[in-house]
Amino acid sequence: MNRTYSIVWSAVRNMYVVASELARGHSKVKAQVCASETHSPNKKSEYGQIIKATRAALACAVAAALGFFSPLAMADNQVSYIDGKSHDLSTETSPISYSGTGQGTALSLEGLPTDKGGWQATSGTGTDVVIETDGGGDILSGSTRAIGTAVSLNKGATLNLTDAQITTTGIYTAGIDLKEQSSMTLTGGIIQIGGNYGVLTLNGESKATLIGTEVKATTENTSDLTSQEGSTLRIEGGSTITLTNGQVRVVGDTTYNSWLEVDGSAVSSTGTDSTVIASNKGVLDITNSTVTHDNAKGAAIEAANASTVNISGDNKSSMFIKSEGIGIKSARSSVNIDGATVEAKGDGILMTTGGSTFYSNISGLTVENADVTSSDAAALHVDKNTVIETPITLTDSTLTGSTAIKLDNAATVEAKNTTLNGNIEAGSTVSALSLAEKSSLQGSVNGLNSSLSLDDTSLWNMTDPSTVGNLTNDGGITLGNASGSTGTLLTVDNTLTLQDGSQINATLDTANSSPIIKAANVTLDGTLNLSSTATFVAPETDEHFGSVTLIDSQTAITTDFDSVTLDADTSAMPDYLTINAGVDANDNTNYELSTGLSWYAGANSARAAHGTFTVDADSTFTVTSELDETTATSNWNGSKLTKQGDGTLILSNTGNDYGDTVIDGGILAAKDAASIGTGDVTIAESATLALSQGTLDNNVTGEGQIVKSGSDELIVTGDNNYSGGTTITGGTLTADHADSLGTGAIANSGVLQVGEGELENTLSGAGSLVKTGTGELTLSGDNSYSGTTTITGGTLTADHADSLGTGTIANSGVLQVGEGELENTLSGSGSLVKTGTGELTLSGDNTYSGGTTITGGTLTADHADSLGSGDIDNNGVLQVGEGELKNTLSGTGSLVKIGTGELTLSGDNTYSGGTTIDDGVLIADNADSLGTGTIANNGVLQVGEGELKNTLSGTGSLVKIGTGELTLNGDNDYSGGTTIDDGVLIADNADSLGTGAVANNGVLQVGEGELKNTLSGTGSLVKIGTGELTLSGDNTYSGGTTIDDGVLIA
Repeated sequence: MNRTYSIVWSAVRNMYVVASELARGHSKVKAQVCASETHSPNKKSEYGQIIKATRAALACAVAAALGFFSPLAMADNQVSYIDGKSHDLSTETSPISYSGTGQGTALSLEGLPTDKGGWQATSGTGTDVVIETDGGGDILSGSTRAIGTAVSLNKGATLNLTDAQITTTGIYTAGIDLKEQSSMTLTGGIIQIGGNYGVLTLNGESKATLIGTEVKATTENTSDLTSQEGSTLRIEGGSTITLTNGQVRVVGDTTYNSWLEVDGSAVSSTGTDSTVIASNKGVLDITNSTVTHDNAKGAAIEAANASTVNISGDNKSSMFIKSEGIGIKSARSSVNIDGATVEAKGDGILMTTGGSTFYSNISGLTVENADVTSSDAAALHVDKNTVIETPITLTDSTLTGSTAIKLDNAATVEAKNTTLNGNIEAGSTVSALSLAEKSSLQGSVNGLNSSLSLDDTSLWNMTDPSTVGNLTNDGGITLGNASGSTGTLLTVDNTLTLQDGSQINATLDTANSSPIIKAANVTLDGTLNLSSTATFVAPETDEHFGSVTLIDSQTAITTDFDSVTLDADTSAMPDYLTINAGVDANDNTNYELSTGLSWYAGANSARAAHGTFTVDADSTFTVTSELDETTATSNWNGSKLTKQGDGTLILSNTGNDYGDTVIDGGILAAKDAASIGTGDVTIAESATLALSQGTLDNNVTGEGQIVKSGSDELIVTGDNNYSGGTTITGGTLTADHADSLGTGAIANSGVLQVGEGELENTLSGAGSLVKTGTGELTLSGDNSYSGTTTITGGTLTADHADSLGTGTIANSGVLQVGEGELENTLSGSGSLVKTGTGELTLSGDNTYSGGTTITGGTLTADHADSLGSGDIDNNGVLQVGEGELKNTLSGTGSLVKIGTGELTLSGDNTYSGGTTIDDGVLIADNADSLGTGTIANNGVLQVGEGELKNTLSGTGSLVKIGTGELTLNGDNDYSGGTTIDDGVLIADNADSLGTGAVANNGVLQVGEGELKNTLSGTGSLVKIGTGELTLSGDNTYSGGTTIDDGVLIA
């Protein structure tokens, strides 16, 4: 073998090497690294570094023996082979290292050129090999520094290490460098990088594979893993790449592609540049891996300048991309995703125009079986000026973010079986989005010039007001309003087309004040589903009914939905209200939703027609609309109104023409009775019919009550038998017949006018009672009303005075009372009739002038003033206590003077029933005032003049008063004595003077008989007539005795 050696400068290795003479041209090279650093020819060598390797020592010895041992001849690499052979690096002294400050490499392998133009590989293998470098740093020229490299492969060299440890420290160090079709496989092990000049760099169609290898970079480290110049880098088998400011890059060029393949591994970086970058026609295939980018700037994966990125996973969770910035960024490149999860704070996927315009625009995006999420931006973002010539396809995927898709430039997006959770922002771009094969959109759309279409399996749940240029729907659209806007929810700038499979779902509340859909042209088909989840606040009147324009078209709406489903919250909505939908009869450019009465509900109403009004307690509802009989499609007869609930229903339309009314609860009120239909009225127990005016000619039954309110007059004319009573809070309630007032008690705070009949109801309250008409009205209740009783005509009969309440009675007719104490004050021109056998007591200061009739029983007046001023026709008993009774007394009845007071009779009385003086003094200026009957005197009878033909009896006394002449001609047996205060008392027979003593202070004229009475006083005795008069008493009178005729015997 030729033993001749030469020192050769290796430009590739940047050092001198000892080469065999066999190395002719580029055919074969055998190299042995010497023990000290090697410099370029113009650099001064440094001594002292000895590489601890057997072959290295041998090479140095050979070089020294040949006289070549000098600073310029010594190589700086710890281990270096250029021999086209295989080497077991495990046998090398560990660690393989380089620590010089000049340009150098710890491990260098370089192949030999072959005759055919290829390379004869120099190979290295080993297990648990440790390679270290902390060298570099010398200034080479200007700002260029010497770099210390851990591993260098060149010219087809190969390296296969298992569980190796490769470490670089110091800023000016690099990890692994592959050139000129070299290749490397690292299985397991760790690469720890402290320098800024690369972790792993592939050039010249080299290949490197990391299998289960851990790569770690120190803090602030900017080193990358780079595949370029047609090279291929594979990271697989659970490898972990943890970088600080570095990236994993694949860089192609205009000549050829470069490749980066990541499979089943994890890559992370905290740098401002993207974690994994494919650029300049680079190709990135990443499968079942995790890429993490912990910086708000940059992206987890970036494709630039006509690169292609293929991201795939066995399922969504096996390929995971997480970024504090952008998830996936594509600039003029193509990205294909099949099975991945992307979570980013910035855009999930960004398609942009960034990068060099030198490369053609091949921007494209396919997303399949992926979940893409952005917490702070858009899940998918097409940047402005970005031209995407082919449709973006989204298949079996989910895009989630406040904005699901943001289109700043025109694009076509085709979604199939894809969920878009977030808004669509298309701005003013002319874009197109289609939802097909069970796709769904959860969010709003802002695309004034864009088109949106849904097939019959897809859904759009619109969460906020949206705008599109054209909308074609064959699926389901739910119009939502999470922001609470009161304006239009969906605006279609051009054409809205709803196909036969279309389902439009809208949830409305009372805040909707504008059309929920506006469009230039509208074609309707399919189904409209309307509902309301808001708490329904019932209006207090149908005057507050409103309509909501659902669809407002600029042209006529000539089509309609196949069906309309109205799902208003009927549990919260009163049963008397419903919602109706349809094209506005007055404006066919509007499709309306209106609140209406269930009474008139139709086919497109939320509930079937019925006549029930359930108004809850403390609530009021007023119907101003006319309620007429209607043809209903339900079991309701179309004419019966039923009021239920404890609240108040008010009917205010006097044109109502419905039938029966049933009040099952609460209050049915109407100002005018004409509002209460035409049929019978039934009022349930505890229910109320409240009216103010008009004529209630309906028949009213049931256990409820009628309340008359207001200042006007209400007339009831029906044959009513309601039993709940009647309340008059104001105004006048008029009943021609008492039967119209039912059977219950009447609480009267106004005026009750009744014509005739028997009013058995109990009357109470401060209101008045007016008896009208010529008929007879009988009061039989135990009444306590305190208002006035007025009798305008006819007869008012009360079996008992208690039926007349406590107020004054203005009588212009006839008042008939049976018994009791009538404390009321009687006035007016009417008469009082005492009926029945009972006793009636008058105690009021009465001024009635129509006279008094006593048909039976006893009429008692403590004072004569209680008997008014009219004549008294007495056919019973009249008892009077005191006062002056100026009334003329007639009839067959008797007069009884009661009490200790003094009663004066001044009328020319003809009553024949006799007079009884129970007590006190009865005074008659003329004997004619005492009628013709007997007088039973147990008190004092004072008479002025006249002829007293009445027979006097009793224990009372007779007093002759006044200067006139009084004649007694009855056979009297009164025993109380006789007093002549003045004037002349004449008795034709002494028997007329009773049996008591006679106190004579006037003139006593006696005709005959035996005057047994004792005479006293200053008056005189005159014997008149031809008869014989005998005086037998022990008399003491002093006025003298005159015998005009006859015989006086003493």
